[in-house]
Amino acid sequence: MNRVRACLYLSVFVIMGLSDTVIPILPVLSRGDTITQSMLFSAYFAGALIMMIPLGMLSDRYGSPPFISLSIILTLISGAMLLYFDDPALLISARFIEGCACSAFFPAAFSMLIRFKGSKRYIGEFNFLLNSGLAIGVGTAAVLMDYYLKGGILVFCVLALPALAMSLSLKNARDHITQVPAPDTMSQAPTQTPTAPHVELSTVLFDPQYLQMWIVSFVLFGGTGVLVAYFPSYTDISTSLQGLALTGVYFGSMVTSLICGRLHITEKRMIRTGITITSAGIATTVIHPIGLTIMGAGSGFALVGLVTGAATLNQKRGMTMGAFNTYTYAGFTVMPMLAAGILGYLDYAGLFLVTGAALMTTLLFPLNALKGRR
Repeated sequence: MNRVRACLYLSVFVIMGLSDTVIPILPVLSRGDTITQSMLFSAYFAGALIMMIPLGMLSDRYGSPPFISLSIILTLISGAMLLYFDDPALLISARFIEGCACSAFFPAAFSMLIRFKGSKRYIGEFNFLLNSGLAIGVGTAAVLMDYYLKGGILVFCVLALPALAMSLSLKNARDHITQVPAPDTMSQAPTQTPTAPHVELSTVLFDPQYLQMWIVSFVLFGGTGVLVAYFPSYTDISTSLQGLALTGVYFGSMVTSLICGRLHITEKRMIRTGITITSAGIATTVIHPIGLTIMGAGSGFALVGLVTGAATLNQKRGMTMGAFNTYTYAGFTVMPMLAAGILGYLDYAGLFLVTGAALMTTLLFPLNALKGRR
């Protein structure tokens, strides 16, 4: 494995792991105040949403490697603040910085990965480690909190140090293509069409062809957020079994990320298959918790198709991947809030079925932006 992929793999594991180490200890950090707890949880997403597109555009201008380093530096700053401070305002600020780290990382990382030959496979491996980081971050924090409340945070801060060292080794590479030896060579970026050599941000965000993909991302990942948020209130199984069932979301996504990255199918078919499996998983959750694993499997399948498809459009990659991640995080943030309003009219089972049906309607999108994709 070359140093570019090794750096990206370790970095995504660390960044996502640290983001989830806070989850088990949120009630303690918030001192039992529900508003503070909500702000601690949401500040991460606020940072990601606000900074994703600006940092993606900057990575197009200045190259991706510096933003990988920036993301790890911001991760270490946020981790240090979480470790050493107990004041809620500072902790909320740390979570916001953590979200900014995510914004610096993902557009740049996806832009780098998509240039590899066999990029679908590597994006699948990347998503595998993303979900591994989330799951292990929660698990580590839960295990260590009885010994040291912030033990999980400390572990991932330490792991961030080698990730930072690896990222700094890329700092002189304005164009990382030249740094990667065979056989893991990177291919040149697709040439942009002569009719649209420079695409405006408004086109990336709102052009109907691309907006279809962003809506799929919004509903797909927002729908998984709805299930994760409200499943504990829906089920009457024990807390330990709830945790096991929710872990299935990560496990399902990890498995299919590795599998679909090696399949020779088009991005469009990959996305549609992922939507169908995710919708089936959501419906199955009404009957049995195994539906959460099925849902995760579908979302992992769709993610590889969405990332590979979006990153190879005739756009600036950083800007495009910033738009993709913005809509994804917006789905995670907005759809659970919309679901709270729906619960005034439906029970939890009805909410889940409506969420699955909403996701199925995205199959009607022709996804013309991916027309002619391999």
